[in-house]
Amino acid sequence: MKRRNITNNITNNKILIVDGDEGVLEILKLMLAEYDCIPAKDGETAIELYTKFKPALVLTEIVLPKMDGVEVTRKILKIDPDAKIVGVTAFGSKLGKALLEAGAVEL
Repeated sequence: MKRRNITNNITNNKILIVDGDEGVLEILKLMLAEYDCIPAKDGETAIELYTKFKPALVLTEIVLPKMDGVEVTRKILKIDPDAKIVGVTAFGSKLGKALLEAGAVEL
């Protein structure tokens, strides 16, 4: 699969990062320090924050508290069919296909 540079087209400088692990959230925020990162520790919070901030990009883990990343992807795309969602997960080989089928642009 050809990889794309998904950060090239970020226009509003906001990235929603969804992961149940506080350490992962902090690492990704540091890696993406040039962007306005919005952290969410669970799927339900991710939906609320997406609706409030309309970030240009969503990075989501698949395995999350309260609502998994596949359902988060489906719900966000129902809110905004143009949303850009990328899976950032250690479970890609097992669960990645479901995330891509739900509408994520990359894994």
